[in-house]
Amino acid sequence: MRLIIVSNRLPVVLTVGERGMEIREAVGGLATAVKSFIKATENGKALGFSEVVWAGWSGIKAEQESEDLKSRLREMGLLPVSLTAEEVNFFYEGFCNSTLWPLFHGFTVYTVFESKYWEAYVKVNQKYAETVASVANTGDFVWIHDYHLMLMPAMLREMSPDVSIGFFLHIPFPPAEMYQLMPPPWRTALLDGVLASDLVGFHIHEYVNNFVRAVSKFLGYRTEAGVIYAGRRKVHVGAFPIGIDFDFFYNSSLDPEVAGQIEELRQKLRGLKIIFSIDRLDYTKGVINRVHAWERFLKEHPQWRGKASFILIVVPSRIGVPQYDAMKREIEREVGRINGELGDVNWTPIVYISRFIPTPTLLALYNIADVALITPLRDGMNLVSKEYVATKRDCKGVLILSETAGASHELLEALIVNPNDESGVVEAIAKALTMEPEEQCRRIKAMQEKLRQQNVVKWAVDFLHSLMLAYRENTESFTTSSKLLDREAIEEIVKIFHGARSRLLLLDYDGTLVPHYPYAYQAVPDGELKRLLNSLAFQPNTYVAVVSGRGRDFLEAWLGDLPIYIVAEHGAFIRDPGGNWSQLFPFDTSWKISVRKIMEEFTRLTPGSYIEEKEISLAWHYRNVEPEIGEKAANRLADALTGLIESSPANIIRGVKVVEVRAAGVNKGVAAKLLYDKLRPELVIIAGDDYTDEEMMKALPEAITIKVGKGETSAKYMAPSYRRIRELLQALLTAQR
Repeated sequence: MRLIIVSNRLPVVLTVGERGMEIREAVGGLATAVKSFIKATENGKALGFSEVVWAGWSGIKAEQESEDLKSRLREMGLLPVSLTAEEVNFFYEGFCNSTLWPLFHGFTVYTVFESKYWEAYVKVNQKYAETVASVANTGDFVWIHDYHLMLMPAMLREMSPDVSIGFFLHIPFPPAEMYQLMPPPWRTALLDGVLASDLVGFHIHEYVNNFVRAVSKFLGYRTEAGVIYAGRRKVHVGAFPIGIDFDFFYNSSLDPEVAGQIEELRQKLRGLKIIFSIDRLDYTKGVINRVHAWERFLKEHPQWRGKASFILIVVPSRIGVPQYDAMKREIEREVGRINGELGDVNWTPIVYISRFIPTPTLLALYNIADVALITPLRDGMNLVSKEYVATKRDCKGVLILSETAGASHELLEALIVNPNDESGVVEAIAKALTMEPEEQCRRIKAMQEKLRQQNVVKWAVDFLHSLMLAYRENTESFTTSSKLLDREAIEEIVKIFHGARSRLLLLDYDGTLVPHYPYAYQAVPDGELKRLLNSLAFQPNTYVAVVSGRGRDFLEAWLGDLPIYIVAEHGAFIRDPGGNWSQLFPFDTSWKISVRKIMEEFTRLTPGSYIEEKEISLAWHYRNVEPEIGEKAANRLADALTGLIESSPANIIRGVKVVEVRAAGVNKGVAAKLLYDKLRPELVIIAGDDYTDEEMMKALPEAITIKVGKGETSAKYMAPSYRRIRELLQALLTAQR
């Protein structure tokens, strides 16, 4: 079992030197993060991997690659993907950085939709998939990274169906309304591409929710509690905030080279308070906003002139691209203007550096900076903020952090600002420069403790552990192919049933024991069904339970005279054969008023739909609506409800022609397990037609399980309709005589 890491670029930098092509390790970003994990886990062996292979583009265009270079890279455990100059241009500069990057960061004005870019993106993703498929074996784990490769999981799944695939997005996933700007065929392909993974990871829950909403809105897949049901696959989705190598940054001041630079900088900047920031040149970083905020601060707080300087480092990016060149010119113009207007011979308001900064110098700047001004307009995580906090071994320093950076969800002790609120940023700078040392230390220590615990190794281990569990769950769900519940199968089940010392029947109601009717109130049990249930319940050591989403009033009225267990509202309430009801646990239903209001609006707009209200749930039925209209309305309703109940103790359930909101923690699986533990039967038979019944099958995997009707299932048998279930019940009864 190997771990294959896939990213747009390999973790190396290739340069042409006197001895030919030279290979050196890349510094920063994903490369550093993953290499820290690989080192800490002894090249993956601590997690059970035999080796780690890394696939990606070498940075050298295919026209310049030699077989010798490819061979040298392979010896280093690196698997190069060859890209031509045109592919790099249209794929990387085109679709990745001119379409996905601006759209996902909310900069729609910069977003370009070019068909030639999309075609290149498809072609290059196919190349990555083919390269990995050529070496991947059954049981290998493939961890695909970032927005460059969103189509690759589906392509790889088709070529290598038995590998485990994880996908992690390192940038924000936009709200569904923004993602909707993407041409429909592209947005669908991207979502389906990612959903071929076993696990999809994001930095924060906001991005998870945005992704889930997009899937629900544009694909109509059912989602619940971190799982997306995409066809036969259960795709787990979660937040895994990336960390840093905390000890490396915390101990940086002990490094002799760094310590020397710290002393040198302190001598040069003696007496000045230092505000610091470093960014790659990009419109998402809000550099010009930051410059203007600093100018305003100096004008509104003139006492700080000559006492504080802003060290602004902007690392060049995408040189030659007009938009970025114009941005660089604007920064230089504004910095020059401010320094000319406010500075003097002995003091420079902004020390502007536009070049790559070596790691020791960066670490020294982190250490001496009194304030870090990290205010991107939008950022997936932002590790600079974490690195700055980690270096503060002396417990001195203040972090000002944008609320639109993913890191703000963890570093709550920072001074959180909105980068577009210039006055708010100015106020934060003033507060940071005058903050008492005790308060600085309290904030720094609290943030450092989080960073120490949630370091980069834990990030990777948590993701891979979750991927292992998700892969195992998907693999196990495919181990048994459902067989038709025909006469031969019924005879086989009857024989097993007859040979068991005790038995429990867990039977869904609608669609399983009775047909689906246009309206819920019509589904009353007929005499034949009641006779079957009653007779089976009277057999020695045989327990019958009807497990339904129906309310207990309906079930009590029509089945209450039978000596059976009745489970109402998906397990919220359980009635024993003696007629005594018990409640699973207390439920908070304060969300019902707002949910009902939205459902009523959709009922008015969708003729034929109706609302069914129960004690701990509300269900919107659309069985009587024209199929295409009903599915679209259901998707929109689920989308509307997702945001509404995000922080409420409730879940959205997509059933057969129904959208239901019910109290959190309730499902048929819990009820089934409770009855099993109480009765301890030797044999369990479960039958149901809905995905909610799959919860029972999952809770009791050793049971004989039957899916009624069409659809994906983990059940061992499939019955064409409720009539076949009744045939089975009759056969079980006959066998007892």
